[in-house]
Amino acid sequence: MPTEATNGPSKGALRIRNLAIVLLVLLPLSALGSRFGLWPFTVGLLLLAIAMLGSLLIQIITAIWLFRKPAAGTKTALRYASLFALPPLVLVAAFMRGDDATKAGIHNITTDYNNPPQFVAAVKQRGENSNPLAYTPEIAAIQKEFFPEVASLNSELTPAEAFARAVTTAETMGWVIYAQDETTGRIEAVETTFWFGFKDDIVIRINSAEGEEDGGTGETRSIIDLRSVSRVGRSDLGANAKRIMSFQTLFADSNK
Repeated sequence: MPTEATNGPSKGALRIRNLAIVLLVLLPLSALGSRFGLWPFTVGLLLLAIAMLGSLLIQIITAIWLFRKPAAGTKTALRYASLFALPPLVLVAAFMRGDDATKAGIHNITTDYNNPPQFVAAVKQRGENSNPLAYTPEIAAIQKEFFPEVASLNSELTPAEAFARAVTTAETMGWVIYAQDETTGRIEAVETTFWFGFKDDIVIRINSAEGEEDGGTGETRSIIDLRSVSRVGRSDLGANAKRIMSFQTLFADSNK
């Protein structure tokens, strides 16, 4: 009858299992460390890459080892290692899926291609190393291809009413408003992402809708445009477009 030592996992299998646990913990830690200022986001992204690539290597090693039909204890340790290494690989698969948001490769989204809302206060807020704020024809062409659903929001509210609701909506979404001017209908804010603490700037512009009046009362309706720009990174994975559409949905729903 085999002894406990014979049935127990090998030292190599235990090391692989323990390494898989460390990489699993490193997955959220890489992002949260950046979020709370323990290290720059570049270090966080490096740690994230280590967690994902290390987990992939563990999956390969365990697959080869299990194919050789090891002892029961070793087999159990390797299966746990494979299980612990699975979440980072799911994240890899999500990045490699190649959906429209990933393919777009832009981080500057607006509801008005021809006359995008302009940032004023954001210039000082963003810092020298942030992405440029210019919205170019090249960006517009990419956005039209991948995010055609992002468009201006028309409202029956007067510009003053729309401005007040826009402020409330932005605050409800957790945005920090750092500039607002009701005279020009401009609101500027920033949202900090939970993972990595990336900061994206948003500008909201409220204008009167020319030639539109509310039910013959003489009150001018309004049109709401937004622009959302990431401070760092080349692709936002669709985050800015989703943010704009979430704002529009919440803004419209608050009238119900």
